[in-house]
Amino acid sequence: MPLAGNSWGPAARWLGLGTLLTGALTLGVAPVAMAGSVPLVSPKPAPTVGFDGVVYASTHVGGTVYLGGNFTHAIVGGKPVARKRLAAVDARTGKLLPWAPLADDTVMAVTAAGSSLFATGEFGTVSGQPRAGLAAIDLRSGAVGPLRHTVRGTGQALAVGDGRLYLGGSFRGVDGRAVRNLAAFRLSDGALDGGFRGGADGKVRVLATAGDRLYAGGDFRGRLAALRLGDGRPDASFRPATPYPVMALTVNTGRVYAALAGPGGRVAAYRPDGSLAWSSVTDGDVQAITYLNGAVYAGGHFNVACPRPSRSATAWCPARLRSQPKLAAWNPATGALLDWNPHSNGRWGVLTLSINPATSAIAVGGDFTAFGGSDRARFAQFTS
Repeated sequence: MPLAGNSWGPAARWLGLGTLLTGALTLGVAPVAMAGSVPLVSPKPAPTVGFDGVVYASTHVGGTVYLGGNFTHAIVGGKPVARKRLAAVDARTGKLLPWAPLADDTVMAVTAAGSSLFATGEFGTVSGQPRAGLAAIDLRSGAVGPLRHTVRGTGQALAVGDGRLYLGGSFRGVDGRAVRNLAAFRLSDGALDGGFRGGADGKVRVLATAGDRLYAGGDFRGRLAALRLGDGRPDASFRPATPYPVMALTVNTGRVYAALAGPGGRVAAYRPDGSLAWSSVTDGDVQAITYLNGAVYAGGHFNVACPRPSRSATAWCPARLRSQPKLAAWNPATGALLDWNPHSNGRWGVLTLSINPATSAIAVGGDFTAFGGSDRARFAQFTS
């Protein structure tokens, strides 16, 4: 039967089972890594365009980074260029590309598969065509694809795997069919996949695929879970105990790295069985996370971060907090804060991170306007 949500959120197949809450909550404190032992990108942002509104979403496809948000213009050489909530930037040069579909409201998440960029959010049309909360857009031409569904609510997360497009968010139906906060669509024909039985009793904020698992994080009871890609049923071998809402996820080196809200905020690392490897404290929500070349990068609206991991998932920092506004890097093996500080600003700070494996660069989006002495309006790139 459906399960009640928790204060954060607006049957066996539902995220929120008590069996997902029995993982370990304590851990030993790992030693602090030696400075310089992990290669890092430059803390100085590379030249790039800016935007006049928040950048919520980003994804790399080859040498292009695609962006979504609530912006209406890119800022090129100090001048506005129309870009209605979707844009593409050359990841190598930082220059704005001509790709320019028009969304009539905020884009919250983007991902790509084949020749299409998939977008979800609060929009009702894309380039004048009805696309209620979910759209496919050609990566080259910007033309709106045939994928057409009506999402009753707001999509907030997307992932691709096993021939499916997965959608998470805060919604109660798709095309008039009762679907709670999690759905799957076949990439072959765009149809809602009736064989996918996943669902959640609260908002799904983030989705990630790895191996045969679909990882979901959010405000639902349990907050973090792994599902089977094919049918959406819980993978009982992954049993995390996650005390705070999950805002973002990345999977690498056999571990799941999560950006958490809660008292202050957290970056947490989980082993394949869901047991906690380490947890590190910040003083504000961690909202974006990624992994590149042996380092975990995370951003949010925090101003300080703990140099050492905590003794448990809920314990506070065991050392003096370090100034680390909005963006930081951690050693993935130990949970030690690394010596990398771009000095960002903004009320909400960093909201999305995306890596370009070909150039070992990181794209950053949010509501910031500068890094250190470098003006960067809501979008920046950091190269190795």
